[in-house]
Amino acid sequence: MERKMTRKGEFVLRQLADEYILIPYGTTTEKMNRVLTLSETAAFIYEQTGDAVSEEEIARRLGEAYDVPAEDVQEDVNAVLQTLQNCGVLECA
Repeated sequence: MERKMTRKGEFVLRQLADEYILIPYGTTTEKMNRVLTLSETAAFIYEQTGDAVSEEEIARRLGEAYDVPAEDVQEDVNAVLQTLQNCGVLECA
């Protein structure tokens, strides 16, 4: 079964040099009063969750972007999505 992830709360993603910062805003700041620093790859994965695609589809897109097989990045995609879910940024759709 494909698991689809969607964004939870209001966040803005900003790039500062070679890091990406995920900043809560609006009512989300009442629940989360910290920013998250993401790698380029984690930021790419987060950006893909805007249209509630499956973990497999995100891995396919990441593989295309970096010219590697989706199977080679699937485990990393799953780990990043799980971390973002644990932080309260994503939820299962």
